Amino acid sequence: MHMDGELAADHWLNARHVLSLAGGYYYGTMHFLVTPIVLGLMWWRRPEQYPWLRSALVLTSLVCLVVFWAWPVAPPRFAQPGSIDTLVTRHLFGTANPHGVSGLINEYAAMPSLHVGWALWCAAAVVVTARSRWRHLAWLYPLATTADVISTGNHFVLDCVAGALLVTVMLWLTGPIDGQSVGSPTVSTSPARVGGFNRSTQHRVVSVVRTVAGRVLRLGCARRVVCVAGG
Repeated sequence: MHMDGELAADHWLNARHVLSLAGGYYYGTMHFLVTPIVLGLMWWRRPEQYPWLRSALVLTSLVCLVVFWAWPVAPPRFAQPGSIDTLVTRHLFGTANPHGVSGLINEYAAMPSLHVGWALWCAAAVVVTARSRWRHLAWLYPLATTADVISTGNHFVLDCVAGALLVTVMLWLTGPIDGQSVGSPTVSTSPARVGGFNRSTQHRVVSVVRTVAGRVLRLGCARRVVCVAGG
């Protein structure tokens, strides 16, 4: 498919000491900081839009965790000859220590990329809820994250594509129905089709997804999902 630019991006970044340090720290910190901040802002400032955004994030994370458990996939730093592990090479976050942070995370959780999925979710949440004309700059965050996870040897291109597709599907499933405003309690019964699905079908699917997400949250799983170190 000619989607094999990971090694070139990895070598380019690691040939530049300052940039590789920045890329390593970005990879190790940003998704743990930005995601809960955006989630908290949605809860505090946009309570009418918070439920579906929260559900999309939780369901995305749950699906990723199931895939990580059922289908372990190695990142480029393990699977691609010549790949440089930026975090280990630069001794960031104790990754070079066999008894360091590496022992606390799943090293074979490359597909799909939870880093990219969470970053895209953050951008979508900002764009949907903000009113500023500058809100579309938020799309730079998932783009930067994609470039970072590839160039630091942590993800293949297809891992990133899978993460982006997954969160897009979850946002659609949990989001407003039939073009209504977020939080609208009514649902149109028009038979027109949306996104390839009959609207009544979409409504039934979304209802099931929301019910399942609500039960999961009531069981207290959301806190664990957000804190898990994914790929």
